[in-house]
Amino acid sequence: MPRWIWLDKEKFGEYTASNDKFCMAEFCAEYELDKNAPIVLNVCAGSRYLLYINGKFVGRGPVSAGLDYFEEKASLLYLDEYTLEPSKHLEIKAIVTSVPTVMCERGSSEPGFFMQIWQNGELVSQTDESWLSRPLAERIDVTSTDYTKKPFDFAPSRSYDMNYELEISPIEHLFEECILPTKIDKISLNNSTGYAIFDKIYSAYPEISVKCDGRVRVLIECAEIDGTGVFTEELVTDKSVIHTSPRMRAVGQIKLTLEPLGASYAEIDGVKIINSIYPVKNEAGFDSSDELLNKIYDVCVHTLKICRRDLHLDSPTHQEPLACTGDYYIQSLMESVNMYDPKLSAFDILRTARILERNDGVMFHISYSLLFPVWLHDYYLRTGDASLVYECQWALDKLLKRFEGYIGENGLIELAPSYMFVDWILIDENGNNTDPANMMKHGGFNGFSLHHPPKALGQSVLCMLYYNALIKCTELYEVILEPEAIGACFDKARDILDAINANLFDKEKGLYLGGLNTPNQIPSSEWLPENTSSRFYLKQANVLAVLFDIAPRENRAKILEYVVENLKKDEMQPYFYFFLLEALIKTDLFGKYGLDLIRRYKGMIEKCDKGLCEAWEHFPGDCSHAWGGAPAYILKKAISGIEIVEPAYKRIRLNPR
Repeated sequence: MPRWIWLDKEKFGEYTASNDKFCMAEFCAEYELDKNAPIVLNVCAGSRYLLYINGKFVGRGPVSAGLDYFEEKASLLYLDEYTLEPSKHLEIKAIVTSVPTVMCERGSSEPGFFMQIWQNGELVSQTDESWLSRPLAERIDVTSTDYTKKPFDFAPSRSYDMNYELEISPIEHLFEECILPTKIDKISLNNSTGYAIFDKIYSAYPEISVKCDGRVRVLIECAEIDGTGVFTEELVTDKSVIHTSPRMRAVGQIKLTLEPLGASYAEIDGVKIINSIYPVKNEAGFDSSDELLNKIYDVCVHTLKICRRDLHLDSPTHQEPLACTGDYYIQSLMESVNMYDPKLSAFDILRTARILERNDGVMFHISYSLLFPVWLHDYYLRTGDASLVYECQWALDKLLKRFEGYIGENGLIELAPSYMFVDWILIDENGNNTDPANMMKHGGFNGFSLHHPPKALGQSVLCMLYYNALIKCTELYEVILEPEAIGACFDKARDILDAINANLFDKEKGLYLGGLNTPNQIPSSEWLPENTSSRFYLKQANVLAVLFDIAPRENRAKILEYVVENLKKDEMQPYFYFFLLEALIKTDLFGKYGLDLIRRYKGMIEKCDKGLCEAWEHFPGDCSHAWGGAPAYILKKAISGIEIVEPAYKRIRLNPR
């Protein structure tokens, strides 16, 4: 069984007493190897590592295990594999952070480091108690570094069993580049505060060079733009140092403050950031006669780039686990027409399937789990890769079994633990938008949140997503030749379609309700509010009714025209515009409405053109959120009119606009 190594308990007991003690530990070893054979290293750590070989930086990891919000520990960890040129002497140094510093780093609940060294297909050596290790005394916390601390001496490491399965990661290593500021103030004791400004927002590790002749404190305040996405750390030093931050964050600017603690001379000698993203090998562009559309496209694509790492991030500010399926599905579509490399999307799909398998078809965001089959189907359609469909079959089975248990006597979803997520909008009893300043709060406001809506505002969307998931599952089961499952999906799809149109469609108004206003059939909870007696004709539900062919054919264009012509900007966030714009393409109404809707992004771009805002410009949120970047996909799809008829583009249909 593979074994972790960690610090000697007797000598460094303070750093091993509990799993939540922050520590950055240094591990080192030297080997003499066969000079003529390439070297392969398999590496993993809990929670993060930096790897140096013969004095040179090689990479950082490990690849995220990919968890849901309620999961703290994975049973399967991924090994990063590095192939090195033949070398007789191998000097290895690894810096390991003991605990997660952001949500997406969760995987192992124990601090540790693991490496295997291979040559000619044979295991040469692996981490054991011959490796030396020590805590880095200066790293007090992820936000605090003190270079005046006396270094620890090295001691032999201790090893213990890794109770994890291990699997080689199938994706590329992160690409890293140094980005210099476009503007930087001179900062010294005479001018103690200043800024370094960057041309865009990046997924970055700040690197600050400090010169001094005595003790000084440096406050580092990183932000996307003023007041947004702020992350603060500090360092203390009594000698000249180059400080690299241990935590990645979204950086568009850095405010630096020097505070003398005895020094008579000190200055910030240099500032840069290390942009750390998934490599972009091929990139397609977009250019039109409308400069606003070009700008919107560029901001969307740049934000996609900084959200692609070892998994798709919702944002380098939040760095959430692999739980926001709606975000990653949209990002994978953007990726497919702009920087085509499906490996990262395929791996995210597989890791999501494993979440569903582990948790019997449950994800925290109930509706997001229903986007999983849609995501998988789209991947298959674009690549023709049936192997991933086979690998995800168990997840599909468990997901469908789970939702079968949510159906009530009326044929609708009545027994689900929640109806989240619909959109990031707050409304009152009359359907009017409430104060956007409360958007990020899950309570404490007067009204309803479409993040976790009551049944009257969430049931229709969940039922419609379920119907669409069943249709996609029918096609996926055809790929892997499961006739019994095909028939079952078809029958369930027909039943939920009939129930939606019988219970949720108002024939007099020609519109769909957001959901029934009947009492909940299961106990209410933090994420399932008591239902309201009000009736809502939710525009999000009506968009999906058209997009998923739920509405009668003769009603679809009329429903969508009603939605668009009565759509206040605040009623639907850029995230849900993806579904709206897709519906416009499907009904051939994009030419009438599509570009004007995309031009609504103008206010967001004026607020911040370094990255994409999470929500409309007067809402709070970060400025590095790719979930609203659908224009980078939709513009190309709508204008080119390319439709895939057979998987892997073997046959296409063209309807250019």
